[in-house]
Amino acid sequence: TSNPVDPAPSNGRMKQAGNKGDDDDKYEKIRRQRSSFLQISCVSFILLIAAGFLTSGRTLSETEEAIVSAERGAQRAARNLIRREARGSEGQAEVEAQVESQATVQRDLRPVQADDEPRTVTPGVLSEEELAARVEDLDAEVRKIKANLPDGAFMETDPTALGATGKLQEATRELLARRYGPKEPYRVRVVLEFQDTISDFKEKGPQGSLLLEMAPSKLVPHSIFSFLEIARNWKGGAFHRIAGHVLQVMVKGRNGRPLAFQEYSPEFPHKKGTIGYAGRPSGPAWYVSIMDNSRNHGPGSQQQKNPHEADSCIGKVIEGFDTDVQRITKTSGSGFLSDKKKHVLIKEMQILVPGEGSEAVDGYVPWTSSETSVNTP
Repeated sequence: TSNPVDPAPSNGRMKQAGNKGDDDDKYEKIRRQRSSFLQISCVSFILLIAAGFLTSGRTLSETEEAIVSAERGAQRAARNLIRREARGSEGQAEVEAQVESQATVQRDLRPVQADDEPRTVTPGVLSEEELAARVEDLDAEVRKIKANLPDGAFMETDPTALGATGKLQEATRELLARRYGPKEPYRVRVVLEFQDTISDFKEKGPQGSLLLEMAPSKLVPHSIFSFLEIARNWKGGAFHRIAGHVLQVMVKGRNGRPLAFQEYSPEFPHKKGTIGYAGRPSGPAWYVSIMDNSRNHGPGSQQQKNPHEADSCIGKVIEGFDTDVQRITKTSGSGFLSDKKKHVLIKEMQILVPGEGSEAVDGYVPWTSSETSVNTP
């Protein structure tokens, strides 16, 4: 006599009554295992989506939307898995197809490489080229905001402008550390050539030099970076203005450009012996203060319209102020010197960074490139 049977399931398969309890236990065990596995997979998948979105430059709101969407999809998949367990191999194949589909979406969220080849990328760490591009974009944004400021608004107080300049400063600090090394202060050796028009030429000859030390990057990173770029790409220039309060340098050609905004810190004022950017917008021309110019070049000093604006003060002379700076002041003539034979030429600007080794002098070595610099933590 045949065993009694249960009514046929929806897929037309027959179960023997004698095995029903064992089948139920087996089904429940498999259901729990697969449900747990799916939950763990879904959580991992959601976290990977978040990482993929954040490292690819998407906004926080876009990332949150993606996570919510993925979570809902995972919940639907979990419910469908339970329903499809009874279908056997057909249900398993469908679940595997869905998991593969989700993996495909996850792969699509990764940043696209130009050569479509995988590479190891540390989340949140950009290359020097990527940092430079980011700084350039933020620089352009600040210049645009400055050019379109409404009447009565100031870069130093406008919330939008402050937000943009703050982002530029932060990105520039990262680029400074990547290109020139994280150890500060940076220094620049200025190699001078006095011409035979100066009164003490026969006695002292043509040679001269100044050693400049940059301000901390936490104060004026945009100005420091601009100055180091001028030095890195130096193509010539000279002290061409002799005034009672400053000695000003002209920069030849397209070596450098004006600052994106008048970056200034009250923690580094224009004291005697400091260096600052000249003009509006400031730079690339720069000067040495031969007296205390904290008021002359501080906030609100250059015009009455903006009481907050100041020349950027970027560093100080730590060697040569009492010798070669004083010698420059003895140049024949005053003001802007039209006779180029009276200019004190700047033959070289050499960047120095903290380091050790055979080339080190007073704990500094010549900087050559970010790849060969010994200025590392």
